[in-house]
Amino acid sequence: MPEFNRKPLAGLFPLVPLSLDADEEVDLEGVRHSIGLLAEAGVPGCIVFGSMGQMTNVAENEFNAVCDAAVEAAAAADMAVVIGSTAAYQREAVRRARYAEQAGADGSMLAAPYALPVTPEWAMNFFVEVAESLDGEMALMLYNYGPLNGVNITPRMWERLLEIDNIKSIKESNTALPHFDEVLLTIADRVNVFSGNDPAFFHASMLGAAGATGIFSWAGLKAGNRFIEECRSGNHDDPWVQNAFAALQHLSASIRRPDMPSMLSHEHGYLNTLSEMGGARPGAPRKPYRPIPEGAVAEIRKAAAGLQALDEPL
Repeated sequence: MPEFNRKPLAGLFPLVPLSLDADEEVDLEGVRHSIGLLAEAGVPGCIVFGSMGQMTNVAENEFNAVCDAAVEAAAAADMAVVIGSTAAYQREAVRRARYAEQAGADGSMLAAPYALPVTPEWAMNFFVEVAESLDGEMALMLYNYGPLNGVNITPRMWERLLEIDNIKSIKESNTALPHFDEVLLTIADRVNVFSGNDPAFFHASMLGAAGATGIFSWAGLKAGNRFIEECRSGNHDDPWVQNAFAALQHLSASIRRPDMPSMLSHEHGYLNTLSEMGGARPGAPRKPYRPIPEGAVAEIRKAAAGLQALDEPL
């Protein structure tokens, strides 16, 4: 397993929503409040500025302010914090990653630039050059999410990426099992692999995954955290663990039904809705994005009942 200079990246790391007020201005107290909720639930870390957390929707000064607030709040709670540095072009990605490192973040999540597809060669050069631009104290968590940039980080690409000392983790959001399993079998003993969502960790942990990106756990943070820790301990046959997996998977499946709003178009709205169930105050996504319709919110709340029932006694 990799060694970390700062707090380790392992366990449940929920995505923190970008909190906005009614005028679409950044609400730093809302960001701090979300991190406080995660600390109260005992989760080991969090991710700020994932794609669901509106990494594409902030100006430079807003990114800096949210990064500073998140690092301060996480440090006060003795939690690890990962700040997303993905940007539309390499120079801004370097700026974001360097800012996060200097601010004291434990990790930075980095996908290849988005908008127009990049080639695998360009993506490889990008990851290496961003990593080499840093001082090396902060861990880099690569982010593999093909719909964002048209790139799939393959096991063969890892032959080069493993040579970069500060690349210590990946959020693997390509959940196609042939790819996902091959990645785990190739790198899980050297890089901390995070499943792209919480229920996927049930399978991924059997092949050595170290953590999970928390999305659906917002509806039951203590239960979600216990589920990840039980899987990390190998307790997959425990009835409570299997019930928690079923509850998380049922909630995950509910947003992918044909009658529900598109996940790709409504990423921000889905995270905001789920985090509100955990007590967060994200507000509405920045336009042109919109909240998910009330009917869809009602369906999500209905699907979350099983997880919330497991959470209540904890």
